[in-house]
Amino acid sequence: MEKEMQFKEMLDTNKDRIYRICCCYVRERHTREDVFQTVLLNLWEGLDGFQGRSQMNTWVYRVTVNTCLGYLRAGQSRQKLLQKAAQESASDCMNSEDVPCDQPTDQQDDVGRLLDCINLLQPTDRMLISMYMEDASANEIAEVLGISPVNARVKLHRIKRTLKDMVERRSHGYRSDEK
Repeated sequence: MEKEMQFKEMLDTNKDRIYRICCCYVRERHTREDVFQTVLLNLWEGLDGFQGRSQMNTWVYRVTVNTCLGYLRAGQSRQKLLQKAAQESASDCMNSEDVPCDQPTDQQDDVGRLLDCINLLQPTDRMLISMYMEDASANEIAEVLGISPVNARVKLHRIKRTLKDMVERRSHGYRSDEK
């Protein structure tokens, strides 16, 4: 019963954060929900082994990111995911009378572009920016990544600059991987 209470408390505190981190790694909605459930299962199974050497939030970040990275390494190519997401997006955008749904707003387009650009980052950079987006402190980020807080702030500054450039290129019609 104690484990259930601890898990419920951890989930109440971190559920939205876990889902947003999954969003940074997995764009396709149904797959993201599967990965989210896998994260919860991994957290439940690992809860007995949590020894409190780090903060609970730090441990949750690590389990979440490692689960997402494990999913990505499991053979799902980025191209396959993008194709599937495009197909589902096209089919999701038709109602029962085959009338197109409302188009996304400019803000939704901007968020989508940002998430696409985040997905193009290296895994460590993706973890760092996702933690930043969750308001993690430089000390928390440093603890998860095993670097100094100063190094975490420097890396974060560089990643934000890179993302800004990538998003600007995409908003002007260039792919972020073009030079």
